[in-house]
Amino acid sequence: MTKAFIIGNGPSRKGYPLEKLKDKGTMFGCNALYRDFYKQHDLPHYLVAIDEKIITEIEHSDFPSSRFIVPPFEEQFEPQDYRPGVRTRSNAGMNACFEAIKKGYKEIYLIGFDFIIADKEIAIGNLYDGTNGYEMETRATFSDSIARVTFFEWFARKFFQNDFYFVIPEGAKVHPLRTNNVRGIHYKDIQ
Repeated sequence: MTKAFIIGNGPSRKGYPLEKLKDKGTMFGCNALYRDFYKQHDLPHYLVAIDEKIITEIEHSDFPSSRFIVPPFEEQFEPQDYRPGVRTRSNAGMNACFEAIKKGYKEIYLIGFDFIIADKEIAIGNLYDGTNGYEMETRATFSDSIARVTFFEWFARKFFQNDFYFVIPEGAKVHPLRTNNVRGIHYKDIQ
């Protein structure tokens, strides 16, 4: 398989039947995705987390440890060649993209990566808001979302040999990315 599906937890993916992707590529889930998905569908194929609270929760769950990825500590930060001298924490979604690239995937679909959507409420929303590891004090701000757009643009340029597809709802206005290997598709078109 050459396709990787990176499953973020933005509200745009609510109601989308992720299980339909099982045989279309490899699914890399982020953080708490396993809570309501793993037992029913034995997915995602891999689960990525970088925040200690959610890592501990996953380690104490029945999610298979052989499929759980905690990236090396240095990879949990934006790379120094992105912004030398600045040490900014990354996020599980970006780490999941990097894990997919390290495993050789060339075609990467980003589902629930709502920082790309130019709507303040959607961009900062998370399906697990208010639960363990997703308390309000850890919630992303709209400024965080804009920073993620800028970082993703740099990331896509660095990995120019890959094709990235943001899966977005129809009619959503998105932040533009100035790179040739990033496209948008609608949820209805991913099947």
